[in-house]
Amino acid sequence: MPIALEVTLILVLAVVTLALVSLLTQLRQTARGLDAFLVSTRKDLAQIAEDVHASRLRMDHLATTLQASLEEFSTFAGLVGLLGTTVKNFHQRFHETIESASRNLGGIIGGISAVSAFFKRSPSSKSCGQEQKS
Repeated sequence: MPIALEVTLILVLAVVTLALVSLLTQLRQTARGLDAFLVSTRKDLAQIAEDVHASRLRMDHLATTLQASLEEFSTFAGLVGLLGTTVKNFHQRFHETIESASRNLGGIIGGISAVSAFFKRSPSSKSCGQEQKS
């Protein structure tokens, strides 16, 4: 084999070796960076999971408090509705009683007026009224 070919092969092997060493060094740095990224991500994800859990607990507490408040409001609204129905029924009964009493009182007053008018007419006024017409 000629020397030029041997020198060329040696140079090619040296360049390939340098390229491989450079590639392996770069891969090693990338692996270290990736390892650091994964460690950091794991810590961040653990913190995020804790924050999400704490938020869920706060939301559960808020939902429980809101549910209790709404139950109390629902009970209050039901009682107000029942009170309104009772007042309406009382008002209706009172109104019917007043109307009935008014009709009865009107009838009594009308009867008294009729009896009073009957007794106010005397037989002499009847005859005077007939003589004036003649």
